Amino acid sequence: MDSYQPEVLKLLSNSRFTEGMSNDHLLCLSRATRLQTVPSGTKLFEEGAIENEIFVITSGHIQLLMRVPGRGNVTFLTTGPGDLVGWSGLISDCRMTATAMATEDTALMAISCERLRDLAACDNSFGYVFMKRVAQVLSQRLLSTRLQLLDLFNEER
Repeated sequence: MDSYQPEVLKLLSNSRFTEGMSNDHLLCLSRATRLQTVPSGTKLFEEGAIENEIFVITSGHIQLLMRVPGRGNVTFLTTGPGDLVGWSGLISDCRMTATAMATEDTALMAISCERLRDLAACDNSFGYVFMKRVAQVLSQRLLSTRLQLLDLFNEER
């Protein structure tokens, strides 16, 4: 993964997640990235499992599910092209907070969390820009969760 990958660089350049990143930062990121395709119905990762990659969707959709006592796995979000999934791999003990399943054949960019941490330690500018993107994803997910909770409490009245 440490060599120049023109196809990965092109996909990163066109991704909503990396929009506006400098060419140098995209090149750094491309060296930590591999392409992956998963068929419909495939679990990308499972809630509670340790994962050492994060994923940016290039085509297709991934649904995120959480275990709910008495209800089993419940879908709380469906993600699509340009979205980041698996961010838990970058934070704390790398345990996934949800299960991710492809709802159709899906192409992904799988990014090594270990390599990302190394890159961020060597290049603080890259680390800042990348983690700012991750923080934006977390902020959007938090807002979505709040809106879902408001709908849930609204339905109970």
